[in-house]
Amino acid sequence: MIVVVVLAGGIYVFRTVNAPDTPGVVVQTVGTSAPPVTGSTITTATREFVDPDPDQPTKVVNVTAVDKSGNPAADYRVADGVEVANCRPSSSAVDEGVLGCLPGGARADVCWTTPSPRVLLCGDGPWTRSLTRNTTDQIDLTPLNEQAQPWGMELANGAKCHRRNGGSHWPGRADGLEGAYSCDEGAEFVLRGAAPLTDRTKPAWMVKVGGLSVDNASFPPPVDMRVVTAYFAASP
Repeated sequence: MIVVVVLAGGIYVFRTVNAPDTPGVVVQTVGTSAPPVTGSTITTATREFVDPDPDQPTKVVNVTAVDKSGNPAADYRVADGVEVANCRPSSSAVDEGVLGCLPGGARADVCWTTPSPRVLLCGDGPWTRSLTRNTTDQIDLTPLNEQAQPWGMELANGAKCHRRNGGSHWPGRADGLEGAYSCDEGAEFVLRGAAPLTDRTKPAWMVKVGGLSVDNASFPPPVDMRVVTAYFAASP
C-alpha cells in the first residue's frame, strides 16, 4: 500500500549560464518540508523501469526567485509567513545570499535575503512561483564547506523529488539508509547512506530510490535512478 503525503509543484522559465566543473553538465538559471510521517514501498513500475537514455547528462538548473535588489522576481506570488530561526547558508545554494532556516515545517530551506535585514523570501520548491515572506533575527553566514545538494530533482522515471529539511519523524528501513528526498507526493524516496547522495562521477548523475517504513521494515536493495534535472538555488 502507498500512503501519500501532498507536496507542491510548478514550472519555471530558463536562461543558460556557464556550466560547473562536472563534464557534460548543462546549466540553466531560472528567473524565477514538513517530513512524511508514514511510509511506502517502491512501486513495481519503478523497480522494473528501464532508462531509455541512460547516458544523457544531467541538466543543472539554478533557481533565482528575486532580482538584484532583493525584490520578488516577475510573476512570483508572495504570502506572509512566520518567524524562522537558525538561518545559515542553504545546503542547496551554489553561491552566497541564499539561506536555509528552521523549523522544517516552515519550508524555509531556500530563502533569499531582501533589503530588510530581518526579512527573507523563501521558496516553496523549485517548481513553484510562490514565495513566503518570513522574518528572523538569527542569521549565521558561516560557510557550510560541503558540496551543495539539489533543492529538488527530476528523475528518469518522471518522479519529482523535494529535499528533506530537518524533522525527526521520517520513516526508516532496516538497512540503515535514510530518506533524503520525498518523491511524487511521498510515494518513494531518494535515499542516502555512507556513499555520496548524488553520484556525480559521470555526466549522468545517479541516486538511489527506495521505500521507507515507520517500523524500519526490510526492503529490497534500492534502485539506481538517473537524475534528469537537478535544481539548485542561486543569487541574482
